[in-house]
Amino acid sequence: MRDDRKFARFYSEEDLSNEKSDALLTFFISENLAQPRSKYQFAIVTKGGDLIGSCGIRLEADQQASVGCELGREWQKKGYALEAGSAMLAFGFEQQGVHRIYAETISENKAAIRLCKILGMRHEALFLENRYFQNRWGSTCVGLETTLLVHRCRVVTVPATSMSVQPGFAARTQAGNPRID
Repeated sequence: MRDDRKFARFYSEEDLSNEKSDALLTFFISENLAQPRSKYQFAIVTKGGDLIGSCGIRLEADQQASVGCELGREWQKKGYALEAGSAMLAFGFEQQGVHRIYAETISENKAAIRLCKILGMRHEALFLENRYFQNRWGSTCVGLETTLLVHRCRVVTVPATSMSVQPGFAARTQAGNPRID
């Protein structure tokens, strides 16, 4: 996934290295054992067991949380990211008691921005040329956010896909059932 040039355009060179991937995997495994737990990273796999991406939620102070998702290009535009994003929002609001969830992305990542809007998030801010990566300055969309009230009032139709979201290496969330144990 990270070897794909088009996928990699939204990541720094450091973030794409094998060393960084190994460090992140070690970090995610250790966070799975933390008590109390504030960081959740989930593998997105097909029902056949193929790893196709990951998604996560980071619990912050004052009932805030941030979310993120990455998906291999061959699996994009098929409803997997929408299903994973819906599961992250449901998990944050319904199981973790979060009041506000936000996402941050490079302003050129139109697919991520579109996904956030479909999930009911609104755009709050654009920070111009605030992040240096890939030998240039890039702008960041921050505050693609939604609140518990918006989540409760909005119905998002999630297409039936053949995927599951796996927290750590334990429970599975089946398509159509955004519940994470």
